Amino acid sequence: MIVLLSGAKKNIGDFLISDRAERILRHVTGQDVVRLPNWEPLDGHLEVLAKASGLVVAGGPGYRPDLYGGVYPLTREPAALAGLGMPVTFFGLGWKGDPGDDFDLATYRFGERTLGLVTALGENGRYSARDQLSYEVLVRNGVPGPVMSGCPVWYDLDSLGVPFEPPTALRTIVFTPPEQRVFHAQSRRLLQELVRAYPESRVIVAFHRGIEADEHTSATDAEALVEYAAFARSLGCDVRDVSYDLGRIAFYRDADAHVGYRLHAHLCFLSYRKPSIVLEEDGRARGAAEALGTPSVRAWRLTRAGKLPRTLRSRTVSRAVKRLGWSVKAARDDVSEDALAALEDQRAAGFPAFRAAAQRIDATWPVMERFTRGTTRDA
Repeated sequence: MIVLLSGAKKNIGDFLISDRAERILRHVTGQDVVRLPNWEPLDGHLEVLAKASGLVVAGGPGYRPDLYGGVYPLTREPAALAGLGMPVTFFGLGWKGDPGDDFDLATYRFGERTLGLVTALGENGRYSARDQLSYEVLVRNGVPGPVMSGCPVWYDLDSLGVPFEPPTALRTIVFTPPEQRVFHAQSRRLLQELVRAYPESRVIVAFHRGIEADEHTSATDAEALVEYAAFARSLGCDVRDVSYDLGRIAFYRDADAHVGYRLHAHLCFLSYRKPSIVLEEDGRARGAAEALGTPSVRAWRLTRAGKLPRTLRSRTVSRAVKRLGWSVKAARDDVSEDALAALEDQRAAGFPAFRAAAQRIDATWPVMERFTRGTTRDA
């Protein structure tokens, strides 16, 4: 039995990661999988862990400075985790460089507590990255033996080995709004231009973290999302709240293309062998686009505060800027033209980048398969 730590609360991307990770684990190892929430300490679940053959940590951008004790509480003391005597696998996680340029990559450092966990786990610690940039972060931080396996969401098991077939028409296009408020106005212009450019297409606007206020969405955030949904409806779009339940994105398999900001919508479409143009809010989407060779559009530009540490090449100044709460990025003005040109150029040529992306996914699957076999002490 494998214990899988899942980050699924509301964001459908987290549900998708957990579902794909569990399917891969069951398929490759043949073992049952028990899920536990990755945001809760494991100290109260030691009896369950004692019966497990492996612990797998799944999630999105988990490779952060405060991975241990911040992103993932795990056990109070690293010795308790190491003392379980089984593999502890960080499964296709990514970094979250913000804004995610080469300066961020070069200066991205794990905290002492996180590095202490890596040391304590020793040979029982196993680390795979969802893209090459995340892999480089692991290497730069001295994490032993990392593997670039791709994200679990790359792998829809039913689609592996299936050749990419370009859509004959863009009858249905899914659009996903951004996570970060700084890009709301920019993304509205993009949505408006998308509807104008494809008047015969049905455009479905999918909100991955929902629309209404609840325990995971504040009233302030919900007010902005409700306003955004009303704007989308005014353009004639079909608006859908796709949070909480994977059944709500079942229609992704039947859509023809995706344009938008949500990384896991992008990866889901690529896993189904469908075209997707992703807008880069930060280093997450950049890493995915570079790993799979798909077109992407940088949504941000540096502010003066963001340019300062890069001009000085100073990590200390960068930390000071962030500590002071100064914004290092703002929304670019011209993404609509770039994003629609990328989609139209690919469509006119038969979507060659997405044929190549499907081939890359298939070529990386054996790496993910081999890595997955090592998630249990029985391997």
